[in-house]
Amino acid sequence: MENRENPKPAPTPDNWHGVTEGLSRARQQICDGLYQEAINTLKDILELAPSEPQAWSLLAEILHKHGHTEKATACDRKASALGASLNLDNSAIPASKRLAKLLWTQGESDAARAMLALLLLRKPKDESLIEMRNSWDSTSPETQS
Repeated sequence: MENRENPKPAPTPDNWHGVTEGLSRARQQICDGLYQEAINTLKDILELAPSEPQAWSLLAEILHKHGHTEKATACDRKASALGASLNLDNSAIPASKRLAKLLWTQGESDAARAMLALLLLRKPKDESLIEMRNSWDSTSPETQS
């Protein structure tokens, strides 16, 4: 059976603006009553960052509003478990920074560097981002001049 729909391109640092922006967009869509669009935005986030507890919580919120109690409860549990396992204040480390670190540890250095470059464009004086860049530059001989 042939898929006649155009497949959606996988999110990359070039066409994806990060978890923080995606969460903000989903929250606005929820406020505007655009629940299906919010679900789609959250699915995009979870496709690339499945360990993002805030995305699971927002998805649970939408499902609760529409009477999908069982699915909403499962999403709430997932969010709680991820939040507990991260043991972090989610506002302390931007999700896209976590994603950049994850990409780096998985050997996807080009994608990680592109994500880090976007973060540095937003916050050029952020010491933790500068330190991350310097660390990555020192561990990759091909980037040294």
